[in-house]
Parts: sequence; structure tokens; C-alpha cells
Amino acid sequence: MFVKSSLITLAIAAAIPEAFARPLLYPRRFGQEQCGGIGGEIGAACNGAICGVLGGRVPGTLLAGAAICAQQDLADDIIDASKTQDAATAAKMVELAIKFRQCEKNTPPDFSTNPPTLRNSVFCQKAPRNAQLVGLNQAQDPANDPDLFFDPETKTTVRKGSQANTSPLAGGAAAAPAENNNNGNNNNANQGDANNNGNANQGDANNNDGNAGATGSCPPQQTVTVTAQPNVTGTCPPAATVTVTATENKVASTPAAAAPAQTVEAAPSGALNFGSCTNPAVEFGPGFEGRKLAEFSFQPQNRNEFAQSSALNGQIVLNAICNILADKCKAPAETVTACRNAITAVANVAGGAKADQFNAALGIETNFAQVPAAVGGGAGDAALASKANFNKCDVPTVQFGIFDGRKENSFAPSGKGFVHGSALNGKIITTFICDRVKSDCDANTVAIQDCTAAIAASDGLTGQAFADAFNNAVKKNV
Repeated sequence: MFVKSSLITLAIAAAIPEAFARPLLYPRRFGQEQCGGIGGEIGAACNGAICGVLGGRVPGTLLAGAAICAQQDLADDIIDASKTQDAATAAKMVELAIKFRQCEKNTPPDFSTNPPTLRNSVFCQKAPRNAQLVGLNQAQDPANDPDLFFDPETKTTVRKGSQANTSPLAGGAAAAPAENNNNGNNNNANQGDANNNGNANQGDANNNDGNAGATGSCPPQQTVTVTAQPNVTGTCPPAATVTVTATENKVASTPAAAAPAQTVEAAPSGALNFGSCTNPAVEFGPGFEGRKLAEFSFQPQNRNEFAQSSALNGQIVLNAICNILADKCKAPAETVTACRNAITAVANVAGGAKADQFNAALGIETNFAQVPAAVGGGAGDAALASKANFNKCDVPTVQFGIFDGRKENSFAPSGKGFVHGSALNGKIITTFICDRVKSDCDANTVAIQDCTAAIAASDGLTGQAFADAFNNAVKKNV
């Protein structure tokens, strides 16, 4: 995406080799930044502990340097999360996921040419997890050179046909509705994406009954209950939620820390098939991988089968476990669905209770909720355990002033791990910061909660007061 009035400035910069050109954030087409506020719509679609996190991830997935499949992965996560909601909320979340999947991604011009060449974004080459997203791709600016693409992995220009991701994923997918067949062609107008997406998504939203894309022979159920009997198979694809019951098995107790209305039903031991793997359980404790004794983190119990390092943010480890179950272990669809549903259900659960409830959903009973709050018994250990830890990133702050050659004051992030261009709307910057804290910094729960609280603390303020309110709140427990 590129603002045409910037061509004069870019022509001057064309002599600079692309490797030295500013690789951060490039202006998007007017009206397209964050796809018309789609992040806010997603954030308000359901409980803030779930949708607020999902909406906060939107800006990062549309940046030029974002992973190629990041946009599709987030759309899948939104639909996965919808499966724990009531029907009306679920339908709205699916509609927004479909709309978001078709938003334009930011792409930088190729400054090695004169004038700079406008490039398309490459396409994700893996199938989406949810049928509602089959055949959908991000829109492209019609002003882009149709034969040239920007590859964020190599940071280079690639010509159409030179690699597979210069064309949408081919094969293995049913055709999208007619209104959606323009996904890669930008739908012509700045408002076209929002208007066309809203119309095109309506039909797909009606399929949000857990078996979209299936034949008419399957009932539109939201929940499938499978009893713990051997060799039970069904003729329909996995429903939105899988609940496994068995009276003869013990169910791990649900600690008081569990989020309201986010219950995880325990699967009976051995009821789920883990493919070639045996133990997808997660563990919680102190000192993993040389961490401080008062630093509690999550890691897979079986590191040989699930090669994922420890993380302060348990969702990182849980996502890795489910991905490995699907890709490496080749576990059946119902097992992967149960795993992803468990991730959503424990999103607002902390510490050992998170590990216990996730494991219980996979039929594995653990008792990490009993792990003491700190090891050593000293006041210093307890205090350290309650501090915000941004781990791989600096403590983030928001600056207010003149940036990026602007004539007016704007907002910009500060600190290692928070690279983003300036913005007149401070909430764009604070949302980006907290998205990074949750996804890339491997921050602990205290840091994530403080960042979310800082967004709320700065809401409604302007200028330096906005920046001060956010900065004070985010550093509350540092």
C-alpha cells in the first residue's frame, strides 16, 4: 500500500540502496490503515480477555515485515476463539475474521528503481485451519506492479511465478463465494474492501456452525459430545467444540483462578489420539532453562517430542504444542481441535492452573496449581515473582513529539523490541506495544496485565498526558 503523493519524496530516495532504505513502516493508502479500524471491532466483539488480545494483534500482522501467514493465522485464531462463545457472538467474530483476512498488508516500494516500484504482498501457502477462510487472501493495491512482490523473509523483490507464494494457494480448497473472488485484486476502491467484505462475509457467517463447507447431511451443531468408548467414529467433520465425557475417570479440579465461563472439561485418559507422540502435557515451575528460581515459566513436559523452549507467557508454549500435534505428530483433527479449544479456554487463567486445565482437556491429570508462589521462602523471592518482566524486550514507553519528519506532534514507541513508525493516534502505538509484549517479548503475566491496564489508563487523554498515563501504568510493577 502506498500514498501516491509521496512519489516525489521517494524519487529522491531512489538512489539509496534498498538494504539501507528505511524498512520500518510505509504509508498505507488513505482509509486502509488497520483496515478501517478492524482491530477495534475485533477487540470489542467478545470478552476483553479474549477479543482484546486478538484485536491488539491486528496491526502487527499487517506490517510489511510480518510473517507471511500471520494474517491468516490470526483470522484462524479469531474463529477458534469464537467456538467458545454464544451463537450471536460467534457469528460476529467469524464475520470479522473473514473481513480481516481480506485486508491489505503494508508493502514497501522498491527503492532500487527510479521511480520506486510499488509491490504486492506475497501469499500464505498453507491451508487455513477453518473452512470459513478457505480461498480467502489479502487484497492488493491496484496501483502495484502486478508482476512484482515484496518477500518479507528475504526483504527482496520477487517476480510473479518465480516462487510459489507469488500466487494464491492452489488446490485442496473449495471455491470462495463470488463476492470474495476479488480478494487478491483490492476490490478497486478505498472503501471497497470494507463494503465488499461485509457483504461477502454474510454467507460465510451463516456457515459458522462448526461444519462450514461440509455437505448438507451433517447437522449444524455447535457442540459434539463423544463418549469414551473405543473406535467411535463419525461421518461429519469435527464440530466447533468437542466435549469428551467419561464417568469412570477422575477429572482434575478447576482452581479458583479459572476465568468465568471459560471451563475446560477433562478428557478421559487415553480418549484422544496423539498420533506419533505420547505426551503433549505442559508443565509450570521455577528455574526452567537456567532462569532465576523466582521466575516461573511454562515448557512442554516431553521436550523430545515437543521441541519448544520455556516461556513466561504460557500461550506461546500451548500454541507450539498444538501446532506440533498437528504438523509433526499427525494427530487426528478432533485431537487438534480439542487442543486449540483448550488454548482459548485457558487464555485468562494464570500459573499452574493454566497448565492443569490445558492438560486435563487432553486427558492428562497434573497438579501444578500447587506449585508455591516463590521458591526459597524469602521476601525477596516473592517480590521478584510479582514484578513485571518484559524478558526479551525493554520496558516500553510512548514518546510524544516531532518524529519522522512530521511538522506536527505525534506518538512513537521507545525501547528494544518496539519498532514502529509514528502515529497521530496514540492508541495505535499503545496497541502495537501491548501486542508485542504479548506475542514477541515473552513477557510474564504481570507485564502483560500492566500493559493492558496502561492502555485503559491513557484512554481519553491527549498529547503528553496520554503518554505519561501509559508510561506510568506500564512501569507500575517494574
